[in-house]
Amino acid sequence: MERKEFIQLFGLGAVALLSGGCLGGCSSDKEDVTPGPGTTPGPTKIDFTLDLSAAANAALQDPAIGYVYGADGQVIVAKTTADTYLAVQAPCTHQGTPVAFFPAQNLFICPNHGSAFKPDGTVSNGPAARALTKYTVTQTGNTLRVTS
Repeated sequence: MERKEFIQLFGLGAVALLSGGCLGGCSSDKEDVTPGPGTTPGPTKIDFTLDLSAAANAALQDPAIGYVYGADGQVIVAKTTADTYLAVQAPCTHQGTPVAFFPAQNLFICPNHGSAFKPDGTVSNGPAARALTKYTVTQTGNTLRVTS
């Protein structure tokens, strides 16, 4: 086999290999929205408090951020532009990436694939197909209690 033939065969093989991966990614089949690992529903037994005056919760009062995580990162507590508080499960129901709250849009958004959730936890935009679990938030003075 001559050098020229070898290079041509090698090049064609590489093109065939790469084309298969590219064309597979461009198929017309819908994206798999089956929940991945870590996408179980939010914890069912939640009961914790947040001190609104504590430095650890300062981001909750910052209008540019407006949220903190609680219950070891399993719950996100957010302050809306209407000065109310809400809490939902933090892991996205699509693949378990923690969602963030965007006060200006009043949405929880997953940075991984762009799923968006309304304040009540329902899906506003996929690929997530299942709502976030919503928790009860009760305010007493400077204390928020989050329960399931």
